[in-house]
Amino acid sequence: MIDFNNLPRPKANLAPLDPLEIFAKTPNLSNAPNDLWKGQAEALRRWHDQRKSEDTAILLNTGAGKSIVGVLIAQSLVNEQIGPVVFTCSTIDLVAQTAKECDRLGIAYSARVQGTFSNDLFETGKAFCITTYQALFSPMNAFTKEKKPAAVIFDDAHVAERMIRDAFTLSISKADFPQLYAEIVEMVRPEFERLGKGAHLQFILDQVGQQSVTMCPPVTASDCQNQILEAIKRVNNWRGTELAFGTIRLWENIGRCAIFVSSNEIEITPPFIPTGVFDFLGKGVRRVYLSATLEFETDFVRAFGRRVANRIEPDNDAGNGERLILLSSEFRDKPEKKAVADEILKAHKLLVSIPSYPKAQAWKAIGTPPTRVKFSEELQAFRNSSSGAFILVSRIDGIDLPQDTCRVMLIDGAPSGANLMDHYLFQHLSLSNLFSTKMASRITQLLGRINRGRSDYSAFVVYGGDLNVWLKTERNVALLPPLIRKQVILGNTVQQGMTKGDAAAISTIISQVISRDSGWLQFYRDTVDGLEVSDEALKKVKEREAQLSKSAVAECAFMTRLWQGDTENARVALLDVLDDTAMADARLAGWYSVWLGASYEAEGDKITSTAHYKKARSRLSAWLNVPFKSEFDGVVQAAEITTMLQEGLLAVNHHGPQAVGDLVAKLKVQARVLLEEAASSNQKEEAVRLFGELLGFTASRPDNEFGLGPDVIWVDEVSKSGVAFELKTQKNYPAEYSKQEVGQAHNHVQWLQDNHPDIVWDGLLVVGPAGICKPEASPSDALFLVETGALAVKMRELTAKIDDTRGKIAIERWALLKEIGSLAEWQLKGWFKVLATVPLKSLKQ
Repeated sequence: MIDFNNLPRPKANLAPLDPLEIFAKTPNLSNAPNDLWKGQAEALRRWHDQRKSEDTAILLNTGAGKSIVGVLIAQSLVNEQIGPVVFTCSTIDLVAQTAKECDRLGIAYSARVQGTFSNDLFETGKAFCITTYQALFSPMNAFTKEKKPAAVIFDDAHVAERMIRDAFTLSISKADFPQLYAEIVEMVRPEFERLGKGAHLQFILDQVGQQSVTMCPPVTASDCQNQILEAIKRVNNWRGTELAFGTIRLWENIGRCAIFVSSNEIEITPPFIPTGVFDFLGKGVRRVYLSATLEFETDFVRAFGRRVANRIEPDNDAGNGERLILLSSEFRDKPEKKAVADEILKAHKLLVSIPSYPKAQAWKAIGTPPTRVKFSEELQAFRNSSSGAFILVSRIDGIDLPQDTCRVMLIDGAPSGANLMDHYLFQHLSLSNLFSTKMASRITQLLGRINRGRSDYSAFVVYGGDLNVWLKTERNVALLPPLIRKQVILGNTVQQGMTKGDAAAISTIISQVISRDSGWLQFYRDTVDGLEVSDEALKKVKEREAQLSKSAVAECAFMTRLWQGDTENARVALLDVLDDTAMADARLAGWYSVWLGASYEAEGDKITSTAHYKKARSRLSAWLNVPFKSEFDGVVQAAEITTMLQEGLLAVNHHGPQAVGDLVAKLKVQARVLLEEAASSNQKEEAVRLFGELLGFTASRPDNEFGLGPDVIWVDEVSKSGVAFELKTQKNYPAEYSKQEVGQAHNHVQWLQDNHPDIVWDGLLVVGPAGICKPEASPSDALFLVETGALAVKMRELTAKIDDTRGKIAIERWALLKEIGSLAEWQLKGWFKVLATVPLKSLKQ
């Protein structure tokens, strides 16, 4: 027999959940941090207090130790045993750096780069996995089924939009895939020729002018999707090439994408990121976003499809490094940039940032950018050296050169996006507001490459006319984090005080900063905190970005629903924000109209698509590659109008779904005003009148216009019927309806018969709170009490039915509105029948 009392029991899970306790219990390794910084400890404490929240943003400056915070949170979630925990980094180099932080702390982890796990700790539930955004968002990612994330820590979340966009982009290089490139060019050429734009395409392919990229007509991908996929399949071993990930990700939805063409590349990508298709960005998953800045969240929302209300922003100055920022346009002697670089290199190491490889040719005398294979090796050699230059091309993150590893940077031009879509939207369509938020993030990241902490100090020389203009425009500077805003203004003050502006003078002032000149240190301390852009500039930027972040949520919803095949509700998502977006950024609203038009054109609705394309052309460019003439084919013919409501609704519909949306918005306002306690009697009467007028009825306020008759009447001139309203909405509940008020109501009924004898009036609707009719009053059978809320409900019910038609194609929308306009319940007799259920005399006591 077995003595069960002596058998061992499983030990309770004693692993701590509090990340501060986890840190305290880490082993005392030789290079482990002795303590957490104030900001790190506060962030961890506040996160632990609300750890069940699905979305939390932790904001810590570059150099303030975000990675340690993320690692401790990841370990806390592992200890909680909620399921697989993933820590995402922007580059493979940063995966390695995060792994080193884990090693310093003695925390176990798995890493996944280049398709393999470093060990089985993640797969067995004993540790979290450190990987890249590319790996997590890959269509063939390993984080599925039993490894499906229960929690994700997104490092550098403020620059995630670019990496997630890359996951949805198929790039076809002419150099690498010449045959495929040529085939797709010939596929799209007829789409340009159909619009009379064949010469424009050839202009781009031949590199005749300054415009380097164009966008194919919006439905090109839809028209050519099968041809494109077949052409890719003809590429030898395409699954083993750079085409694989993009093709597989877009395969089922390539017809919903935009196609951009340049002389050396074709790019296929959705106009907005459909982030909502990922389960780990849905409900039931805990997400922590580590970010250096979230001053304005528009690009963050475009990346993740959500706004984050739960923000943790510790009060600390870690990462607030000292910077001198000098603009070349303000140098008195206009020295050539290589001359400035040569002078700087006499005394200091120099990091040169360049936006593209063609621009790197001009820097051959200083240095050449490393190849991708040797990048990390050569960067480490630069870190270890005491002199020399390093050429950084089109890279704004994942490069850390703190303290003496490098203190001087020369920036040669705006850090631009590497993809064709960014170039097209900014260079050709001039979506400057959209570009400015991206630029602010890129500049912030770039300045953080050599300025990594509170004790760090550095100098920056900015060349490039585009970037100089951007940094001298106040509304752009307002988009930068507060300290960098101040440092840009401070640099301008310094340059105004420079008596010389040649290369030697520039190098000298940089040396003063780097050598810790006492005059500079005192000036910086006395000056920087008192600098700021104007209140007006900050206010305008905040108002604009507040709206655009809401618009960004709609962008994600639009594209996600299209991806899922719900075209109708996809359109509604953008239509709901179109007008508000236009108020904040008309050009962005024009971009929305392009893709609303495309969604209709792809379904054969030429009428509605043309309406949207016209709006897009007016807001963006007359040279936009979209149809500009309606190919109306007679499907929707003018039909016999039988009611005024039909006539009114179809007249609105003639101007497209946005006009229907405008109607819905106005109808909603009137119903809302009717219920607002703060609204006056006059406002409520006008709301009821305007509601009827918006529906197409003849609506007036006789008492206001003539001093006689009811407050509001609606008349249907076709059916010769009418509804009259007397508003008593200012009464308190329970209301008392007096003899005098009942007498006035009888006078109103008589006035209707005398002044509109050709209209059938079934009675008078007294609108107000429930209550009683005073005993001395003698209401007739023609008087009915309608509670205010009941009238508002009826108004909202019809509004909702009209609203439901907006996402339909033209012929469906037309048919539904015609049907609504013909239904008896929405004719005036129908309104009266539904509302006139409580005779006033039945309330008599």
